[in-house]
Amino acid sequence: MSILAISFVGVTTAVLSISLRRYNAEISIAVAIIGSVIIFLTVLLNLSYVYDTVKSLFTASSVNSTYILIMFKAVGICFLTEFASDCCVDAGQRALANNIAIAGKVLVLVTAVPMYKDVLDVVLSLTGGAV
Repeated sequence: MSILAISFVGVTTAVLSISLRRYNAEISIAVAIIGSVIIFLTVLLNLSYVYDTVKSLFTASSVNSTYILIMFKAVGICFLTEFASDCCVDAGQRALANNIAIAGKVLVLVTAVPMYKDVLDVVLSLTGGAV
């Protein structure tokens, strides 16, 4: 789906959601979330090209393959966290949105711990220290 189609879905969803808000706020939020999910899934389907390209770059550079997995997990966590947080803000649940954002940040940190450990091992080996 092109950016033109994605923009059309987004604007149509926004207008429909705003129009329905006067009559039924719950349906308005549901319409906004459904439109967001459609756009989100469309973008995810187009990410296979990015994955293949990044994977081939990592393979050509002989970098540890676990790093690519860590990178994609972190990016996925960021996308899902932002999406869930924005849905909560739209529903008027700002505190819940903030909690989701904090959880996402912690999970990115936890996901990247093996990479941090490898970097620390390299630094310590260069300085003569040991873990």
